[in-house]
Amino acid sequence: MIKTREFRCILATLSVVLILTASIPLLWAQGISGVRVVASAQNYRGPCPAKIRFTGTIRINKGPMTLNYQWERSDGAKGEVMVRRVSNPNARTVTVVDTWELSATHKEVWVKLRVRCGNEDVTSEPAHVTINCR
Repeated sequence: MIKTREFRCILATLSVVLILTASIPLLWAQGISGVRVVASAQNYRGPCPAKIRFTGTIRINKGPMTLNYQWERSDGAKGEVMVRRVSNPNARTVTVVDTWELSATHKEVWVKLRVRCGNEDVTSEPAHVTINCR
């Protein structure tokens, strides 16, 4: 026969397991599943200034959620932290865009996208571009 003290211990343990198990889908549902950046041209050859468009794709598990994102460049510059609210519960991707004008005659540059949501902090691989302008 189970004693009252043992029963309380078992009940407390089961309660903790149920609470933790119930929160797993909520953590998964709010997550960022990937971040990617592509440049409008990997090799620019033409008149100065070169205007390169960078498109970031943020893959999410499920909306609604609020994302903070920031562009980071190879010259050390960082854009301001932007906020994007995703209200559609069926949303799976968020697209953001940045442009960079360069006047260098020959230069290799890159841009990354850093995204934060809650405790998650995900940074894309850099999108590289070689600039040759005249």
